[in-house]
Amino acid sequence: MHADLLRLTSPLPGHLGHDQPSRDEQQRLAVLDTFCVLDTQADVLCDLVTELAATLFGTEIALVSLVAENRQWFKARHGLDAQATPRSQSFCSHVIEQDQVMVVLDATQDARFADNPLVTGEPGIRFYAGAPLQTADGVRLGTLCVIGKSPRTQFGRAERLTLRQLAAIVMARLDTLRVSSYVDSLTSLPNRSRLTADLHSLTSLGQGTQALAGKLTVVAIDLCDRVYLRDMIKALGWDYVEGFLIQAKEQLRQALGEVALYRIGTTTFAYLERRDIWQQQMEQVERAFAETVQYQGIPHRLEISAGIMPLAQCDDINELVPSLLTAADNARERGNLYCRYEQPLGREQKHFFELLSALPAALLSSEQLWLEYQPKVALSSGQCVGVEALLRWRHPVHGVISPGLFIPLAEKTALIRQVTLWVLQHGIEQAAAWARRGRAIPVAINVSARDFDNDDLVQTLVLLLRQHRIPAGLIEIEFTESAMSKNPEKLYGRIQEIKRLGVKVAIDDFGAGFSNLSYLKNIPADYIKIDQSFIRTMESNYSDQQIVPSMIHLGQKLGFAVVAEGVETEKCRRILHHLGCEYGQGYGIARPMTAGDTWDWIAARD
Repeated sequence: MHADLLRLTSPLPGHLGHDQPSRDEQQRLAVLDTFCVLDTQADVLCDLVTELAATLFGTEIALVSLVAENRQWFKARHGLDAQATPRSQSFCSHVIEQDQVMVVLDATQDARFADNPLVTGEPGIRFYAGAPLQTADGVRLGTLCVIGKSPRTQFGRAERLTLRQLAAIVMARLDTLRVSSYVDSLTSLPNRSRLTADLHSLTSLGQGTQALAGKLTVVAIDLCDRVYLRDMIKALGWDYVEGFLIQAKEQLRQALGEVALYRIGTTTFAYLERRDIWQQQMEQVERAFAETVQYQGIPHRLEISAGIMPLAQCDDINELVPSLLTAADNARERGNLYCRYEQPLGREQKHFFELLSALPAALLSSEQLWLEYQPKVALSSGQCVGVEALLRWRHPVHGVISPGLFIPLAEKTALIRQVTLWVLQHGIEQAAAWARRGRAIPVAINVSARDFDNDDLVQTLVLLLRQHRIPAGLIEIEFTESAMSKNPEKLYGRIQEIKRLGVKVAIDDFGAGFSNLSYLKNIPADYIKIDQSFIRTMESNYSDQQIVPSMIHLGQKLGFAVVAEGVETEKCRRILHHLGCEYGQGYGIARPMTAGDTWDWIAARD
């Protein structure tokens, strides 16, 4: 356990029961906990040392023994099947009380061990020699010991020295394992795994300490927004950012005072504090970062956020860090300094993860995903001029999942490219099937900003158009304005490539996204689609009544045909037609339908 945590969880004077370890032994056990070595997998180097020790000293058994509160546990063992034995039977528990090799030439003649079950029964110990595994601070965690089933007459000075040297090798290995697994390489702070291990230790202690631990709150402080960090990396490089993070960490430590600080994310640090103190500390942190943080002469204004969780409310320690990170993100999204973790946040996060994990299987399934098609009509005549392909998902457990939920989730990952590929394949296949039946129905397909990052989109369009042998003009690619803000130059290039194929292009959700006219005027799109948030309330909302005509006029002046989304009433359709809007789409015209129903709907109108 992190040494600074002892001040938070140490029982008050007079609370230490007679069966509790002494203060020194508590400290020793706390240091042992910091190595997180108990009940871990075998280590090749430790195994080799035990084999070497058994060979050098001619013993049947050699062990790397770690002495815990009630048992000794073997990190490495040669010649013994048992993984652990009770501490009350342990020879090694005597070794850690002294600073030298302990030798027992004949256990049956030693009053301490003559009646020991390990002597009178299996494995029948007669000879024992153990060297302490001692930290640089002099704390003895266990031993490297060799055990023989026959007594000896001597174990000389040279042999004791060799055993100590082998024990030093084991101790160096344990140090290395601890640092590589539980220490953050940049800041030298304990890391996320160390925090989880410490919390497991806290919750597994005696009842008195558990009661005190139950009064603790875990706080995670995120010093920097991800977008700002990414921009800093692009502009100044990782070396600069790492130096900046070290300085920000020191500023945080000064604001918090004496706390056990952990680094649990790139810009996120955590600590534990008593419930009546953490709010005061958060005020200190807020003041400390109110001004810009200077590093190498460059000022940075950081927007900190924090996630808060009382330890008593944590049902699963392994879920605590993700829960804290969720709460800190939620605080930043709300514009608050901190957010207390609430169970719905965690359930929502788990649900999101479950959906993302299930999406690859859904893409391979023939039953979970399907497309529905929503008609787009000419407002002057009511004639259908095309349909928009809309992805639907029926999860085997959760039922129908709203695309408004799983599409934004997928867009945050590389999965969105697989989703787009699936929609392209099935949308173009359906357009080809309709064409073979004698009706050319243009199909619009939505793509995300991520789809413009490489050549996959254009190459896929080329292959699918060639495979299904349909006119490129029957396919339309829709993208949102947000794609313009990512990399406008790359976007222009991709759209020009798409246009050269003969595929049409539409700017979706116009007015609700980036809306930078300097970008918009240069995009060679065919349509703009006015976002439904303006259209749905246009009949009653004065602002929308002023904005929508201007958007229609602007789009047409820039050379785009204009589509109004969210047309839900006949009155709205007439108003839009009167304003000169060419096309409409929405529930007032037609809801999304299966491919078969779409065919029938269009045939009936024709």
